[in-house]
Amino acid sequence: MTINGRVCTNTALAGDKFTATVTSATMGSNGAMIPAGATVVLEVASVDRADPVEDSRIEFRVRAIDVDGSARQADGDVTTLASLEKAQTSAGNEKTKVIGGAVAGAVLGQIFGHSTKSTVIGAAAGAAAGTAAARSARSTFACLPQGSAMRLTLSRDLVMRRGDI
Repeated sequence: MTINGRVCTNTALAGDKFTATVTSATMGSNGAMIPAGATVVLEVASVDRADPVEDSRIEFRVRAIDVDGSARQADGDVTTLASLEKAQTSAGNEKTKVIGGAVAGAVLGQIFGHSTKSTVIGAAAGAAAGTAAARSARSTFACLPQGSAMRLTLSRDLVMRRGDI
């Protein structure tokens, strides 16, 4: 099966629900079949935000399987077959922080130095400070991309009526 959305360690919480789609028909031991295209409701069991980010983990458990519009409660383990990808976000517009730092530095340079040279030096120092602030505001996290392959192992029988198979 494949997950239908992107799941990231910076936003996913235990209890959050996602869906996955069965990619190939699966036959049970008693002849019942879960067809390709069935929807599986997953719940985030745990999120481990690690440093380094490559060691992060997101664990899921199955809650239900919807076969042709008929949802059945299900229990089981879910294994992600794809690796989490490293992602990065910024807490704000980096360009704005650099420009703001340069402007603030130029103003302070002019106030304290009263010369063009001190204004230019202040602007350069302010831009450097703005760049550092922009970099420190970045957040690195891990994501399971949409469409990632997963394996579902049911821990108990899925009860289906004869007309559902």
